[in-house]
Amino acid sequence: MSALITAAELKKILSQPHVKVLDASYNLPPSAMGIPGAQDFNIDDVADPVSPFAHTIPTEEIFAAKAGACGIGNDDLVVVYDRNGIAMAAARVWWMYRLFGHENVKILDGGLPAWVKAGYAPAEKAAAAPAPATFTVKFRPELLKRLNQVTDNLIRKGFTVLDARDTKRYEDGHIPDALNLPFSNLVNPDGTLKPKEQLEKAFQTSSADLKKNIACSCGSGVTACVVALALYELGHKDVAVYDGSWTEWGANTVLPKLKGSRQ
Repeated sequence: MSALITAAELKKILSQPHVKVLDASYNLPPSAMGIPGAQDFNIDDVADPVSPFAHTIPTEEIFAAKAGACGIGNDDLVVVYDRNGIAMAAARVWWMYRLFGHENVKILDGGLPAWVKAGYAPAEKAAAAPAPATFTVKFRPELLKRLNQVTDNLIRKGFTVLDARDTKRYEDGHIPDALNLPFSNLVNPDGTLKPKEQLEKAFQTSSADLKKNIACSCGSGVTACVVALALYELGHKDVAVYDGSWTEWGANTVLPKLKGSRQ
């Protein structure tokens, strides 16, 4: 089953009470306009408050409380969108809900621009806070990689790290053995995800063996989720994300770094 939903599909179900829409736009000024009834989801707010790194995954208790405060329960369909398309943070929020055990989550393919292109005008988002709900977490550790796991993997070689940053940033410094696949290679100019045939070609150019375990990395764990989304669409449902990504790895003076091309 696809993780994507079209604007037309969302429009048909938007008024149903179990459908909860989240605006996950990141690095954009706040906007009261968007998909009707949507609530803002700020990845810097739904995060570990004591981590030195931005938008680090929160505890199970924090995520459950934040989801419940949005009126989201375990029986709801969560639809996430971004005002810029698939990126920046829509895929990150999709991954977060799955990480905490909620598979009934989709991404609006193309985000708000696709909504407008389909003929639906932006309207006022949620005007008031929803009634709180109970959200029960069922954490899925296989979808997350932490620093110690990526460090151990330098020796164990149990998974391949795919770095979603652009080629220049990757060549300026990356995790040893990591392969490069810029997330932008997976996204159309209109902000929609590329069709499966093009996704397959993009992964072939990365030299990644998709028969092996994959962990996606990037600058700070956001665009890595676009790569995880693309792999999900290709049938790889359990791809992990290295949450700390290069922000954490690069700041650690003890850890090895490589420069240049890996391919």
